[in-house]
Amino acid sequence: CHHRLWSPNPTGTARFLVPKMGRTTEAIMGRRSLKRAGLLPVVIGITVLVVTVANLSLAVASVPTSGRPLVPPVTAKEVQVLRPTASHSLSRRRDVLQLTSAGLVAGSPYAALAEQAKQFSAGWTAKDGVQFLTYFNEENYGAMRDDTRRTPQFIKAITERVSERKKAEKRVTVLDIGTGPFALFALAAVRAGADKVYAIEANGEAAVRARDFVAEQEDIPEGAVEIIEGFSTAVDLPEKVDLVVAEIMGVIASEENMIQTINDAKERHMKNPKDLNNFIPSQVLTYAAPVSYALHNILKPPRYERLNGQPLRVNARDRTIELLSEPLVLEDIKWTDPKLPGRGGRWEQQPLEFEISASRLETNRQSYYKALKKEEVPDEEAEPLAKKTAESFSGMAFWPKLILDPAGKIVVESRGPAGEHQKSHWPTLLSLMNPEPVPVKAGQKFTLREAADFDGDILGPAKYTLKADLKA
Repeated sequence: CHHRLWSPNPTGTARFLVPKMGRTTEAIMGRRSLKRAGLLPVVIGITVLVVTVANLSLAVASVPTSGRPLVPPVTAKEVQVLRPTASHSLSRRRDVLQLTSAGLVAGSPYAALAEQAKQFSAGWTAKDGVQFLTYFNEENYGAMRDDTRRTPQFIKAITERVSERKKAEKRVTVLDIGTGPFALFALAAVRAGADKVYAIEANGEAAVRARDFVAEQEDIPEGAVEIIEGFSTAVDLPEKVDLVVAEIMGVIASEENMIQTINDAKERHMKNPKDLNNFIPSQVLTYAAPVSYALHNILKPPRYERLNGQPLRVNARDRTIELLSEPLVLEDIKWTDPKLPGRGGRWEQQPLEFEISASRLETNRQSYYKALKKEEVPDEEAEPLAKKTAESFSGMAFWPKLILDPAGKIVVESRGPAGEHQKSHWPTLLSLMNPEPVPVKAGQKFTLREAADFDGDILGPAKYTLKADLKA
């Protein structure tokens, strides 16, 4: 995930890839520490954090494309305070659990404030939504290609749509926006019967790779797939197309300027942009839910301020995040909707009201309790730690859902239908909304208001603003 643990141990490097275009986190840990901690490619929960600290290798980093950590690492002085000896390493691990478990830092002034907090806010500029265009990372493109919840569904939708149209029309043309280095969807369209596919790719290296890859496909007629380097908003096609395929949505669906890109395609590249059957996907949703975050206190001030509002991008399988309520739809993007915002526009969503769920609080408590017990924390400590962590609000989580056909039968879920953890190349975006976790209880109502301001330039990042109220 985009938020990983790392250590300045020079004995080795383990790389954790952000499963999305152009975003990579390098988690640097000694190989011996990794082996002792039993770390797997997927690092789940506070167990890893605790063992890492016990091995003198604690730090937290969220690394953007620039390589500059958004969260400063724990200092040598802070690590010295946590340094265990062979005789009492287990007790030190428990100390760290108390440090990292939400709302359990004794004497913290922010903990007292959290008890009283009723209104929250957050805001950030979504630079990650456009920075992936500036460099090439083959592993991340491979993660998208190999996402079994994504790629097969897209190919199924493309095959059905193109083959149906081919039965009725002599010639079928397709525009594939963001084709990537493997031109997977462009090739699928030709294999389904498309006569011509214009495959546009803004990343120069990816475009070169795509051109070579298409040339290697013996079953693809020469010229059937035309790779065009550039932005679809700056390209003039020799003809208008029947069908547009575009997998250019972000973790918050709109953050990669997808709406502005498709609006331009509707105006300049499509024969009939009023028919929802001419788009894959046909609809894109962004889901939202308030969450608890087991590692929140590691990001307490002054690290919280140094985040400067930037959200974390966490692996969809990471169980340090647990939903406090049922998820609700924040963004609902249908390409035939005339009210979609344009370049330089503001998109303000209707307020969402969430109710803190008693069943989810209990499920979360059990999940955190199991993680604590794996660290051999005794019941008298594990029970209250798990309960207070589960019954705390850290911020809002967001993730996308893609509906590939108008009937809604072919769907891509980046998390489960009810927000469950699952494998996905899309991370979950976590926006922390308070310096420290806020205690919550079942039945409380939580109201969220969100607005996005889009840049006039297609490469300009969108700006998101969140405001929330927690009712007693």
